[in-house]
Amino acid sequence: MDQRYTVSTELNSKKINVKGFEINYIQVGNGPHKLLIFPGVLGLISQFGPLTENLDDKKYTIYVWEPPGYGLSRPPNRDFSPGYLDRDADLAIALMEALGIERYSMLGWCNGGCTAMIAASRAADRVNRLVVWSCNAYVTAKDLEIYETTRDVYGWPEVRRITQFKAYGEKYVTDTWTGWIDSFQKILDEHDGDVCRGSLAKINAPTLIVHGAKDEFIPVEHGVYLHENIKRSTLEIIPEGRHIVHIMYPEKFVSIVDKFLSSMQ
Repeated sequence: MDQRYTVSTELNSKKINVKGFEINYIQVGNGPHKLLIFPGVLGLISQFGPLTENLDDKKYTIYVWEPPGYGLSRPPNRDFSPGYLDRDADLAIALMEALGIERYSMLGWCNGGCTAMIAASRAADRVNRLVVWSCNAYVTAKDLEIYETTRDVYGWPEVRRITQFKAYGEKYVTDTWTGWIDSFQKILDEHDGDVCRGSLAKINAPTLIVHGAKDEFIPVEHGVYLHENIKRSTLEIIPEGRHIVHIMYPEKFVSIVDKFLSSMQ
């Protein structure tokens, strides 16, 4: 039983109406450097305890949001129809506008990293820095084979399965995860596997890419590709890191991110 899946934080969330959606989010700290964190598939605010609990709250103000269909940003149910990452990206930008924040940095994990890269390319004049980890800009047939091995959610590690079932219910987890895999199959079949390749060259912010060398879900070559195609990027590979690298190595991860966000370029 992998307790690392259960990292949580006792924080009060709020809701704000953005483009007709009731978006659930938290705000932590009151520092001058504003951060917006993007969750992955079936993401939950509680998965980012390593960041919300360990980044200096006098240096940073951290916002973690749940896109429509995730966490407490429901209803609606999650919509994986074509263009959903683009819609999430536009919604994230609109969220920061609604909160009255003009400049900020973005941090995204897994599918949330894809959304953050799209958003950073569209709000280049507002984004100070970008941090993405365990994410990809394209998908291959080999990647889909990996995803297919996880389609049966009852085969997930016990704690991950129980945590997700508790948050969402068994049917919602099953339906949403199936919808996500199907959406990536469609991206492969109809768009040559292009998730967000076109956004990479438009990212102007200094970018930190973190990837676990033993990521079982998104192989490390995806992190290498991002580094090769995003200007002003830095790649940090964690030798023993897996997909939940921020949960496996919270102190190391936070140290790397803090150093990057604090540096001047």
